[in-house]
Amino acid sequence: MLQIPALPNYQLPQPNYNAVKIDIHNPSVGTATCPMQVPQYDPQYAPVTAPYYAYPQTQLYDYPQVTNNQPYYQPAVQPVNVNASANASANASAAVQQPVPQPAVVQQPAAQPVACPPCPPCPAVPAPQVAQAAASAAASVAQPAPQQVNINQAPQPAPVATAPAAAPAEAPKVEVVPPVEAAPQVDLNGFIAKLNDPDFEVQANTMEEIANMVNDESQKAKATELLDSKIVDALTNIINADSSKLAGPTQEQIAARQKLMAGQQISDQEKALATTITPMEQAERNKSYAMFTSAILEKLYGDEVKKLTGTTVPLTELPAAMTIVDQLKDNPNPMVRTSAIEALSYIQNPEYKKDLTTLFTIAKNDQDKGVQEAATAALDKLNQI
Repeated sequence: MLQIPALPNYQLPQPNYNAVKIDIHNPSVGTATCPMQVPQYDPQYAPVTAPYYAYPQTQLYDYPQVTNNQPYYQPAVQPVNVNASANASANASAAVQQPVPQPAVVQQPAAQPVACPPCPPCPAVPAPQVAQAAASAAASVAQPAPQQVNINQAPQPAPVATAPAAAPAEAPKVEVVPPVEAAPQVDLNGFIAKLNDPDFEVQANTMEEIANMVNDESQKAKATELLDSKIVDALTNIINADSSKLAGPTQEQIAARQKLMAGQQISDQEKALATTITPMEQAERNKSYAMFTSAILEKLYGDEVKKLTGTTVPLTELPAAMTIVDQLKDNPNPMVRTSAIEALSYIQNPEYKKDLTTLFTIAKNDQDKGVQEAATAALDKLNQI
C-alpha cells in the first residue's frame, strides 16, 4: 500500500482574490509572491524513501492475507511534483491514479537515514486539490484488479479433500513347518518277527491278533499298514512249511483220542495225552490259521483298491490266493484242504464266481467226507450272490 507522510501544518499566506491583480497572460490565483518558510531540518522527517504525502493506513477492504511468513515491503514511491499551475496538479493526479505494479517480495536492507538538503521553495497548492489527489490515489491503490472470466470455459469442480490412503496391512507371517514323518500305528517289524518265530504258539497268537485287528472296524485303518509284502511272505512260508519231518501223534495218543471222542471213560493221564498237540499238528494247524489270515488280508486289500480306483483285483492277482488254491489241490491233510475251501469262500466276489465255482465243484468229489461237505456249503453260499 502506498504510504504518504502527513503534510506538515504550515501557515499559508491568505490569497488575495482582487480581480485587478489577475494577470491575463500568466493567470494565478492566490499565488505567493514570496518563498515559503521551510522549517529547520528534522531527522524524523528526512528518510530518503519517504514520500511527500501520507495516505490513511486503514485497509478499505478485508481480504485474505498472505499465509506465508515472508516479509512484505512497500515499493518505492516516486515523489509527486506539484506545479504551481492547475494543469500541473491535474497531471500529477492522473499520474497517481495509474495502476501500481505488484511489488517483488525481495528482502532489502533497511535504508540508512541520509541528511537531506534544504527543500527548494514550492508554490502554494490549495488544500482541496491536495486532499482530492490523495483520495484518488488511495482509491486506485485499494481497488482490486478485475479478473477476466472466460465464459466458454467449463467451470472447474471444487477440489475435494480425500482421506489419506490407509497404510497397507502387514502381511501375516507364514510359519513354515517342516514335514514330520508320520509314525506308524503298528509295529510292522514286530509282527514279521513273530510270524517267523519257530515257536508255533507265538505264530498262532500273532495270526489271531492280525485277524481280530482287521475285523474290528475301529482298527481297520491301522490294519491297512499290515498290507505289506513281508507280512504276506511270512504267512506264505507258514502255509508251505514242510511238516512231514516233524513228530506226529503216537499210537497211544491216537487210542486216547478215539476213547475221548467216543465218550468212554478215560483217566486223567489218557485225557492229557489225548489233548496234547504234537509239533507236526501245530504246523498243520498254523497252515489253516495262515490261510484264514491271508484270506482276511486279501479281502481288505481288494476293498481298498476298489475304493481308490473303482476296479476289482483279479483272483489270480490277490496276494497268497494261488497258494491257498495249491493247498486245496495237493495237501494230503484233509483238515488243511477243508480250511482252504473255507478261506476261498471268505473272499468270494461276483467277479470271482466263475473261478470259485470250478474249484468248489472239483472239491465236491474229494475222498474225504469233511472236504465234500465244506465244498457243498461254499457252493450254496456262492450261488446266493
